[in-house]
Amino acid sequence: MTDTDWIELWNTVSANTRHTGEQEKVKRGKKHFRRGVLPRPDPLLDFVLGHLKKDETVCEIGAGNGRWTLPAARLVQAVTAVEPSKSMLEMLHENITAEKLTNISVIPSRWEDADVPPHDIIICAHAMYETTDFAGFVRKIEACAKTGVYLSLRLPPHDGITGELFRKLYGHPYDSPNALIAWNALYSMGIYPNILIEKEVHHWEDATLGQAIARAKRHLNAESTSEHDILIRQTLEKRLEQKNSSYVWPDGMRSALLWWEKDSG
Repeated sequence: MTDTDWIELWNTVSANTRHTGEQEKVKRGKKHFRRGVLPRPDPLLDFVLGHLKKDETVCEIGAGNGRWTLPAARLVQAVTAVEPSKSMLEMLHENITAEKLTNISVIPSRWEDADVPPHDIIICAHAMYETTDFAGFVRKIEACAKTGVYLSLRLPPHDGITGELFRKLYGHPYDSPNALIAWNALYSMGIYPNILIEKEVHHWEDATLGQAIARAKRHLNAESTSEHDILIRQTLEKRLEQKNSSYVWPDGMRSALLWWEKDSG
């Protein structure tokens, strides 16, 4: 049996994943912005907020529209928000102004390129999927974090359809970077993160089988070919649950929080 190189697996999967484009990021950001930044309860965010102290400094990687930035800023001494997207930066500044917060500094940059001094806490919520240098990304976090690190990442189901299709086509079940790969990659670097998993899963739903097939092909990076259409259709017809005129997947949105405290010694 060959041991899995989890760092290389992350890097390879990230390089082969079609990541969310700028327009889609802006669309999601505006949707959350209209709902008042926090669109739904977030137990992982609440857990992090419960561990912050008023005399601490926080750096958030990939701050987006401020969904995590703003509530953190209300609890700590200062927050540095690192965000590369111009459109997301506009929404972030709007939110900061609307909340009348004066303890947030913004760095318009990718994490890899940002000049960030040490902070007590480093937070990265769904903002590291695009890195193809997992070890370098994490080493920079480790160098900047004085007290603790919190990484929020999606966690796929063990029996997901996309995982089944990916295993059949590519030999592994990972359609995109996720918390499982990250945990193992961190472990291989000598970091032993705690893990907190959301209980609720927001299952995907499609109105038609055709829409479900299109979704599967997006995840498989197979939109430009019909080579795997028969396998995809047969798998979906077997696995999808029809409920209230919709096709419901076992797959869905669920996140895990990987966190660890820095060794004071």
